Amino acid sequence: MHSEALYYNAVACALHGESRAMRKFAGFGSWKTVYETLMTGTNPVPEPEAAWEALQAQEIRLLFRDDPGYPPLLREINPAPLALYVRGTIPRNARAVAIVGTRRATPEGKRLAQQFARELVGAGCAIVSGLAIGIDAAAHAGALEAGGACIAVLANGLDRTYPETNRRLAEKIIAAGGAIISEYPPGEHPLKYRFLERNRIISGVAHGALVIEAPESSGSLSTAAFALEQNRDVFVVPGAITHPNFQGAHSLIRQGAELVTKPDDILAAYGIEKRGVADRSEAARSPEEKLIVAALAGVSHPLDVDKIIATTKLEPRIVNQSLTFLIVRKVIRETGGQYTI
Repeated sequence: MHSEALYYNAVACALHGESRAMRKFAGFGSWKTVYETLMTGTNPVPEPEAAWEALQAQEIRLLFRDDPGYPPLLREINPAPLALYVRGTIPRNARAVAIVGTRRATPEGKRLAQQFARELVGAGCAIVSGLAIGIDAAAHAGALEAGGACIAVLANGLDRTYPETNRRLAEKIIAAGGAIISEYPPGEHPLKYRFLERNRIISGVAHGALVIEAPESSGSLSTAAFALEQNRDVFVVPGAITHPNFQGAHSLIRQGAELVTKPDDILAAYGIEKRGVADRSEAARSPEEKLIVAALAGVSHPLDVDKIIATTKLEPRIVNQSLTFLIVRKVIRETGGQYTI
């Protein structure tokens, strides 16, 4: 155990992880010195070893900015978190795209978030979002469907999941090789202003941010603003001009954000060649499997068994058998009784 990490965590717990206060004390020399200074005050300060043991018990790691595991892009932002609390594994060596939008998303907005995340991950990207309901959750789900890792940035301590309804999603992210991160120590609640501070990390971890359904008052607009300040790309999916969910998004487009209508637009912006269809076609071993892969590749949405049978004209028994083999070999994916490449 590194003593600086031990005392940093104790100080963070005492100061509730407040970034301004932490930066103020960062110039004191060492975190042990800061801790000893706080001990002379009247506010309660936790015992360092006990606070550290609590981290270990919850499998939470602490990464300083000079740690090799700290996201390289995040070091560039101002102000960058002095340290990150992490559960899971932060994806490395992948083009990271943040996907954000309203919590009150339409079914179509959720579908688009899922599709963009799924196809971007399929091309080798990583997805970043905030684990909120609506667009965030759909983006994380899409990344998981594609078997890719993603990062969820929280506005509270990692001892809890907010919202609680996304606890299972958070665990799936970790199990799939992704990470849940925060600059706040365990025990801290998701206060309103912390979501704004959190948003600078969402954009800071990523190379670019995609906005899907953002009303005029959406917090995702702050993520886009941070992205611009941090010299990141900002992409926006347009929508109906009369729908309130797109008023903020359309404002971003008028300000110069790049309008996108499909995942390929983002991949083209980064010079990433879309992969998957040709490779998966080659991975299909039988003529029947090739027909199924071709049918799935020819549409932009998942198909159920009946649609696959109708498209390929294959016998139901052959389709079901082939689907099983294709899933086992990870040529295609199945979610909720529907299939996609």
